[in-house]
Amino acid sequence: MNRTLKIRSHDELLSYVPHVLGFRRPEGMVCMPMGGGPISRIDLPATAREKEPFLSTLTDVYLRRHPTQRIALVAYGEDGLACLEALADLSERLVESSHGPDVGPMLWVNGDEWFDVLERTTGIIDPGVRARFDAEFALQGRVMPVERRGDLAAAMQGDPAGVAEHLPAAEDRAMGMDTSARVAEVAWLGSTLEGFLEERSFLPDSEAARVLAILHDSGARDAAMTKLTRENAKVFSEFWQDLVRRAPSEVRDAPASLLALSSYLEGDGAKARTALDQLSEHDRLADLVTVALEQAVDPKSWDTMRPPASGSAAMQQAALRLTIAQDRHGAEKNGPDTPGVPGPDSSAPSR
Repeated sequence: MNRTLKIRSHDELLSYVPHVLGFRRPEGMVCMPMGGGPISRIDLPATAREKEPFLSTLTDVYLRRHPTQRIALVAYGEDGLACLEALADLSERLVESSHGPDVGPMLWVNGDEWFDVLERTTGIIDPGVRARFDAEFALQGRVMPVERRGDLAAAMQGDPAGVAEHLPAAEDRAMGMDTSARVAEVAWLGSTLEGFLEERSFLPDSEAARVLAILHDSGARDAAMTKLTRENAKVFSEFWQDLVRRAPSEVRDAPASLLALSSYLEGDGAKARTALDQLSEHDRLADLVTVALEQAVDPKSWDTMRPPASGSAAMQQAALRLTIAQDRHGAEKNGPDTPGVPGPDSSAPSR
């Protein structure tokens, strides 16, 4: 059972934030509603043109989608002027609404030092309070935050050489399958995912390449999505992060999108955003997660929104899409300007 942590001071608030975000040295604006609601982190506007999108995104969340009675605003960064301006602009936009929340505290944080804009007081985060919060979260079985957001990205980088050796054969095999073989391959993917839930054993290079080859198809990704719930999302995040680390660049997008989704469902927005940053192009799943993060959609809604776990229907759909993909590959391969095997359809990249 999770323990309830009461926030009673600036030190406690600033010791709590890293455990919510997943890294100890945040940057940008953190909005923390008191008494429930989504916690947001967004980069500060770097130019005057970015100011209005910054304000409209956060006010849409806390004035319309998830109204709250009180909210704390914390701006992290070395540029005090930029942090203070962002705090002033956002608080003004929130309180000017007739149904807006009370705003406070409003803090600028630079390293371990904080400045309270409303009270005009300063202080340094108490290391004893930070240690106590670390202990509380450790008792709950939570992973300790990494030092910086860049460390999350570094954890998604690995050595793709082993998988790369098996990938050409795996892709040729996938493209050469008939419909019944493709249906069986999607079924194998489902059983592989179920096996990981039970054993937590990462795949050998040959099987990792096989998974990456079938994930070229959006129907296979849909089948993988049907396995995801909020309860198993943390385990599946380990699976998809392992594949992202080992995947050659040309096949990283699909596992990165699934890592973003599983991270979002487990409540780790920082890792979800970092996974999205790994993409060369956004597909529909990545766009879905992006919108969910930007609009602070509660992950609880996933269990009613996710694709039905109807194995035969999902596999038939996957087989049909793979058949179309193969037909296109065959036609384009003979064309004069085709450089290689086409990837899955992608929408325009999100910001």
